[in-house]
Amino acid sequence: MKITKIPVTLAMALVLVGGLTGCDTFLDVNTDPINPVDVPVTLLMPTTQAAMATYLGNSVQGLSQPASAIMQQLVNFRVGSFSLDGTTFNNQWLGLYTSALENNEQVISRATASGAWSYVGIAQIQKAYIFSEMVDMWGDIPYSEALLGLQNPDPKFDDDAAIYADLFRLIDAGITNLKRTDSSRNPSTDDLIYGGNSTKWIRLANTLKLKLYNQVRLTRDVSADVTPLLTADLITEADDFEFRYNTSAASPENRNPGFQGDYVASSRENNVNPYFYDLLKKNTDPRIPYYFFNQYNSTAALSTADYQDGRFVSVRFGSIGPQASANTTNLRTLQGLYPVGGRYDDNRGGTATGASGKGVVAQRFITFFSRKFIEAEVQLTVLNNAAAARVALSDALNAAFNKVNAIAAADGSPTIGKDAVDSYRTAVLTRYDAGSASEKLNIIMTEKYVANFGTGIDVYTDYRRTGFPAVPFADTDNDPQTTQTGAFPVRLPYRLNDLLTNVNAPKTQPNITTEKIFWDR
Repeated sequence: MKITKIPVTLAMALVLVGGLTGCDTFLDVNTDPINPVDVPVTLLMPTTQAAMATYLGNSVQGLSQPASAIMQQLVNFRVGSFSLDGTTFNNQWLGLYTSALENNEQVISRATASGAWSYVGIAQIQKAYIFSEMVDMWGDIPYSEALLGLQNPDPKFDDDAAIYADLFRLIDAGITNLKRTDSSRNPSTDDLIYGGNSTKWIRLANTLKLKLYNQVRLTRDVSADVTPLLTADLITEADDFEFRYNTSAASPENRNPGFQGDYVASSRENNVNPYFYDLLKKNTDPRIPYYFFNQYNSTAALSTADYQDGRFVSVRFGSIGPQASANTTNLRTLQGLYPVGGRYDDNRGGTATGASGKGVVAQRFITFFSRKFIEAEVQLTVLNNAAAARVALSDALNAAFNKVNAIAAADGSPTIGKDAVDSYRTAVLTRYDAGSASEKLNIIMTEKYVANFGTGIDVYTDYRRTGFPAVPFADTDNDPQTTQTGAFPVRLPYRLNDLLTNVNAPKTQPNITTEKIFWDR
């Protein structure tokens, strides 16, 4: 696999219009590299961050959208009923290596040469985060030799556990560089995430370490590692690790790419999975009108609906029913305000367009509420402290609702009242108090699953580690009008071109239904 360097001007254009095209012929990482223009780190930094959001995010170009479909939050024809192959994730693999990681590596190299240690530290933490997400998806991947260009055109695929082990070293190196006082220059507005605030980057670094230790807890005892991190300086409610979009609809489009796919694009990219909707409905979740927008403005039965519950219109996972392929473009329920900046559901319905919402909701990576859910899992499963886990769970629920309300307020939509939040939280904690250890973990992971709508990679990772929530897939016995074309994937298939052209790549695809990531249960 020869990693290609994209000129930063071209990379920015690609990112801002939603990334690489759907074809695999424009840019091949196994061709001779394009020589990059000589650009400063002040341009490379935002390019890397925009690419990170694009290719990890909740859109047709990103990994979070297909991961959400795998995890039954969305129904997406690109994932289908698990019909995945070596071409399914070409764009994500290419974009992460060639746009996000290669430009990030240029930041590290150029900033090191000029003594701009703050840039180096930020880039090291970003590198650790991106590679951790890629390992979580693919397992063994090119890492130690991945970003050497023509110096090593056929990088080896490193062991996934070994990569993780080195990521902790990389994060610590980033923290060290951010604490240096002799940096020749420091980022400001060119850092689109934290505006050059080293304190916030260090908080993220500590939080990322806690996240990764939690993810490997089934492979070894991490109690000594997580204990000091629980009292360390971690991200706060004002420090969410996320990439923010704006309202620009002119070329290049710079609204949330998920909004572009489901609102701006008239063909629509996704359906909302009925299981996910039913889960929220069963729990009387007050976030429903923020999560989903119902275009259909009536409760009358539709002859073209594969699945309907009043105004909610969708299609079942793996449906082969008579209406499975019906055109519901302007009837189906869409992702709403919370995940992509779409429309708050005020019960009026209407055909969604690019004018239906602002599309400015950020692509979330690691939030404060995620941090608290991680703490709850760690306290319960690693430190065996159910009481402390309950406190963290309560904090996580409060933070999750605060996030929805912050997005609603910024949009000018109604917010969820305190009584509704308190009622929901009390019901969850009551179930938690009555449950066994396994049931307590199920409650934590289910609430995290709901709160993380729009951050599909971590939802997919959490399920493989814990088995919760107990998501149903195609049930052909109880619903003969559904089918499943493949077993549940425990990892993603590699990009086929890399297997064919990199002499150091695996000779065949791994069995994506049996060959687990090293941290899997």
